[in-house]
Amino acid sequence: MYLAGRSHIIQNRSLIDTMRMFHRMGYGGLELSLQHGMGKWLDVNYLEDYVIEKVNEVSRELSFPITALACHQNYVWDDYTYEVEKKLLKKAAGYHPVSNTVILSTFMDYGQRELHEKEVYAQLVERTRQLCAIAEDQGLNLAIEIEPNQLVHNLDRFLELADQVKSPALKINFDVGHFYLSEKDLYAAMERAKDYICYSHIDNMCMGEHCHKLPWEGDIDLLAVYRKLKMLGYDGPVSLDIYLQDYESVAPKCLSYINRNIFELL
Repeated sequence: MYLAGRSHIIQNRSLIDTMRMFHRMGYGGLELSLQHGMGKWLDVNYLEDYVIEKVNEVSRELSFPITALACHQNYVWDDYTYEVEKKLLKKAAGYHPVSNTVILSTFMDYGQRELHEKEVYAQLVERTRQLCAIAEDQGLNLAIEIEPNQLVHNLDRFLELADQVKSPALKINFDVGHFYLSEKDLYAAMERAKDYICYSHIDNMCMGEHCHKLPWEGDIDLLAVYRKLKMLGYDGPVSLDIYLQDYESVAPKCLSYINRNIFELL
């Protein structure tokens, strides 16, 4: 396994400058997100051919792959996001070298999903089915991130969705902190999810607190988790997933810690 940076948290640099910065730090690749920061704005310029060509040029120059593409926004109820994510799936293969994974989330305002639960979950199934059809045509994995307080808030809900969508493209982005919060038995859940996991985010958390901690903080034994994940067959890129800290200042420390205390011991 190797560590990748996430582009969206770096708001004061261009995408190309972010790639070069993460490469200098020693990261093995970049998860490229259409988001900037934690807001709802999506940079659809990243889907233009001239941007893709420049990213590919720098990626080849540095031997620095795009490990995944991502769009953590509400495609279920937001028509604009849904159309953007369809375009993202159709353009993803243009990035070279790139993994075959596009990561999506199912965030929705609590009031909307509680007041319109039946309609919301019916649309979740239908729109996920349509996105998976595009992913299948493009040879991609569509990786849903299981996360507390989202529509797909635990593994049981994901498996229900997978049973209804019935697409080989539908997969899971294994965010260790989110799995830790959403499942009663983390390791048993990993066993149940093993055929779906195609990517991973690393962070640490404390039980009952949805707060992305630094790797050496929190309650999770990350070495044990990633040993389990490797045993289950995943040995690819892992994106660092932190928000509250100054990412540029703590990222090198996280890289060193994760390599020394986790990846080198697997």
